[in-house]
Amino acid sequence: MIHRHQHITDLSALCQKAGIEQIIISPGSRNAPLTNAFFATFGKGCHSIVDERSAAYVGLGMARNRQKPVVIISTSGTAVLNYSPAIAEAYYQRIPLIVVTADRPSKWIDQQDNQTIRQQEVYRNFIVKSLSLPEEYTAETLLQTYRDIAETIELAKAKNGPVHINVPLDEPLYGELPAPSETLFNAFENSEESGQIPAELKEQWEKAESILLIHGQDFPNKKLQQAFSALESDKRVVVVAENISNLSGESIIDQPELMIWHSDKENLPAPNLLIYAGGQVVSKQLKVLIRKWKIKNTWRVGVDLFEMDTFTQQNQFARISTANAYAQLAENIQTGTISSFKQSWLNSYKNAGKEAVKISAGLSFSDPAALQILLSNLPEETILEFGNSSVIRYSQLLPGVKNHIQYANRGVSGIDGCLSSAVGTALTSRQTTLAILGDLSFVYDSNALWNRELTGNLKIVVFNNEGGGLFGLIPGPSSQPAFNDFFVAHHPVQLQKLAEAFHLNYFCADDPDSLNKQLKPFFEVSERPALLEIKTDQEINKEAFFRLIGKNNS
Repeated sequence: MIHRHQHITDLSALCQKAGIEQIIISPGSRNAPLTNAFFATFGKGCHSIVDERSAAYVGLGMARNRQKPVVIISTSGTAVLNYSPAIAEAYYQRIPLIVVTADRPSKWIDQQDNQTIRQQEVYRNFIVKSLSLPEEYTAETLLQTYRDIAETIELAKAKNGPVHINVPLDEPLYGELPAPSETLFNAFENSEESGQIPAELKEQWEKAESILLIHGQDFPNKKLQQAFSALESDKRVVVVAENISNLSGESIIDQPELMIWHSDKENLPAPNLLIYAGGQVVSKQLKVLIRKWKIKNTWRVGVDLFEMDTFTQQNQFARISTANAYAQLAENIQTGTISSFKQSWLNSYKNAGKEAVKISAGLSFSDPAALQILLSNLPEETILEFGNSSVIRYSQLLPGVKNHIQYANRGVSGIDGCLSSAVGTALTSRQTTLAILGDLSFVYDSNALWNRELTGNLKIVVFNNEGGGLFGLIPGPSSQPAFNDFFVAHHPVQLQKLAEAFHLNYFCADDPDSLNKQLKPFFEVSERPALLEIKTDQEINKEAFFRLIGKNNS
């Protein structure tokens, strides 16, 4: 006779066979069999996080930093919905999460039973695959379930996206669990991806006189970097890759926003061929500029979850891995004197960079001035986690930092899980992990600190300008009667008290001298995480921003 929880034990065993190492469990009763099975299998690889919304973002940060799937486990009901923001971010940022949700038996759905909602395919708009396990088993259905689970986990790895395994469980929920089945098989064979770029793209690459290559957000990847560096050396190719692309090179334009603001954009030449890959590009000015052009040939490269035409050029698709595509294109590099197209772009970038250095050196104390001081004093190998809204935009306008991994939640670009994602990074790395956030982002996600495993390698900087400062930097909101109360939305919170509540070392600065003085103790090795609050004024921040982009504050 098949044990009623045999599939639960085997689910945890299959995850282990797939090479998964990290499990995040949020407490509950309905998921008790899952909790006990995964704890028995993974032991210290299991992490307890109460708030499901934060837990899912922590899992995202872990999976992104390790570039391996992470399992997150919840009880039934609204706990399942609390995972949604992080799953959406993982879907659009291409991060593999294995979402395991306990459920009530189907007979109790819509029957006013506790913690019961319709959970099947609940994430259907932003999930790679949804699987709901059977409620009863025979030997045959159990074997098929193993195949379904293995296929679902493999899809998360192959597609780099979240998958959902829904597990209906009836009472009793507690008791001894069975040993893993002897019939489990290893369905997780690693294979090197092969594939050729389309012949049409190859021909266009060889004939093009001017090529613009844009690579969006991505994760550190040695194979990708090697092929990317080869393309950068082509005399026809302008390469745009922002800081969160985690790609480097001597002639990369890594601050396109800054370059375009300080250039005569109408005279920047358009390419014959545009190739773009990776995740989101932060620079709005770059997207606006290219969308005005009519480029002869445009290609989207990569194994995407959906078709996209970011630059509205009616692009074609090369559906193979970006590293593979770049390596094949690199077989036909043209060297020699760089083209006038490339020289024009590089000159504009160089001039903008000089202007940025000059302007940033003369800024009054403000968010961007403080960020510049901070980025100039980073310990080696610090991992940067940029918050959304104004922080990530400031990072595009200041002289950049090199040789640091740089992350941001730019899949959906919400503020809701930036700190939790940084916690996930810190828990899976011995390196200093620096989260740089605005005050709204920090307070919104402060439950990320409700975690007994936090370690001293997590450092948090909060720019406290008393509300959503971004809305003062973009046209429109500041002219509205509701601006202060409903856009800036300042809700007074004493960050020092929050730091004390969560046992963080606390530091504060409100001018250049105090900031420089606090940085050394803030970055010192400690058993506890540290919070540095930097207090700034929104009006001065606004003035500094407009100076950085070469515009009047009006």
